[in-house]
Amino acid sequence: MPILMSDHFAVRCRSCQFTWNTPAMAEGLKVLGSCPKCKGGLEFGALAAAAPVADVPDASGTAAPHLVLGIPRI
Repeated sequence: MPILMSDHFAVRCRSCQFTWNTPAMAEGLKVLGSCPKCKGGLEFGALAAAAPVADVPDASGTAAPHLVLGIPRI
């Protein structure tokens, strides 16, 4: 059975294949520079084009995920 992957995503992790589907998440992940789950590389899709590039002085990937993406909801 083939794996069904949608081409409609904002960001996808190249390592764990997790996807985010909103331009807001794409903007935050651009600041982080890597997957917050596994630290893998990110692939930005068509939905990320709608996200403006954040004006952050240090976008080297050293920002804490909760400062960019918000506190996780349980």
